[in-house]
Amino acid sequence: MVGSESVPELLELLLSTLLAAGLTVSGAVIEQAAFADLSGGFSMFAIWEVYMGLVLLYAGYTLGTRRVLPAFGSA
Repeated sequence: MVGSESVPELLELLLSTLLAAGLTVSGAVIEQAAFADLSGGFSMFAIWEVYMGLVLLYAGYTLGTRRVLPAFGSA
C-alpha cells in the first residue's frame, strides 16, 4: 500500500509529466504552424509563432529535465 506521503508526490509527478508533455506538444504544433506561415512569406505573426513555439518547447524541456526525469531516475 502506498503511504499517505507518497500520494501527493505521485500526483505532483503525474501533473508535472502531463504539463511537460502538453507544453512540448503545443510548442511543436505552433512551430509547424509558424513554418507553414513562413513558407507563404515573411510576416510578424509567423515570427511571433516561432518565438512562442520555442518558449513552449523550452518550458516543456526544462520541466521534464528538472522535475520528471530525476523522479524516474530515483525510482
